[in-house]
Parts: sequence; structure tokens; C-alpha cells
Amino acid sequence: MFEDVDVLLCPSAPGEAPEGVEFTGDPRFNSIWTLAGTPCVTLPAGTGAKGLPLGVQLVGLRCSDDALLSIAAWVAARLG
Repeated sequence: MFEDVDVLLCPSAPGEAPEGVEFTGDPRFNSIWTLAGTPCVTLPAGTGAKGLPLGVQLVGLRCSDDALLSIAAWVAARLG
């Protein structure tokens, strides 16, 4: 999958962050990457209808954590 790309860009959750601190949100969009042993990082990407944060997730090649963090910094700077 990573032959032609450096990272994958995908949603980090199926909607806005949950209200309150009792629940951190639905993990279904990042569990697969954790199980596969690939590095992933979520970046803030605006707000939803309730004014709560939305995120995008970058997924990198296994054992390429440093490269993923470098790309994530570049993307974060452009997202504002």
C-alpha cells in the first residue's frame, strides 16, 4: 500500500470529539493501525456542528515513526 505514498490520510473518528472527559471517543478508525503495528497520529482539523474538534489521521509505514512525525508537522502547519 505504501509503494506510491508516504502516508495515508484518513478520518480519525466518525464525527466530532465527545463532550466531557468520561469518554475519549470511538477508536474504530485507529484500532486497525494499532493492530497492524503502523504509526499513526491525529491532527486537529476544524470543528463540527456542535463546535467540538474534528480530526484527521495520518498513517505511516511500519517503523517510520520519525518520518511520520515530520510529515505530520508539515501538515499541521498547513491546517493552521
